[in-house]
Amino acid sequence: MGRPPVPTHLKRDKRLVVMLTEAETDTLAAAAKAAGSASLSDWVRDLLFEEAKRLGS
Repeated sequence: MGRPPVPTHLKRDKRLVVMLTEAETDTLAAAAKAAGSASLSDWVRDLLFEEAKRLGS
């Protein structure tokens, strides 16, 4: 049995592609882990939205 479907209003189906070197990826992954994030993607998303809010977007 799989997990229940994600509600439509919470479904993330858009991608933002950012090219990184292996060293950059390792650095970000370590920071996400140190922050206790569930994933690198979650950590990056949270940081981006914090900055967008700070800038008044």
